[in-house]
Amino acid sequence: IAMASGVGLYGGTMLEAGVGTAASAQLFATFPRLDWGTELFGPLLLTEEILAEPLRYEDFSLVVPEGPGLGVALDEDKVARFRRDRTSPVLHAVTGGR
Repeated sequence: IAMASGVGLYGGTMLEAGVGTAASAQLFATFPRLDWGTELFGPLLLTEEILAEPLRYEDFSLVVPEGPGLGVALDEDKVARFRRDRTSPVLHAVTGGR
């Protein structure tokens, strides 16, 4: 819609972790053109990562993750450690259905 109206697009992120940046990269990769480019460096500013494999940057660019979903997997031990409620020592996966 924005490109059809002549508005140039920019894809940026702030300080979200790798999950948010991976989601943004997947979205921005669907656009045929981003007139103002992208800046997806949020995870590089953080001291710890919650992804099992950190996002890969090459030649001043983020490599869009491949694979199911967003193309990333969580390090469940780190996610459990960073939980704010601290009521459970492990992360329990939620399955489909009820």
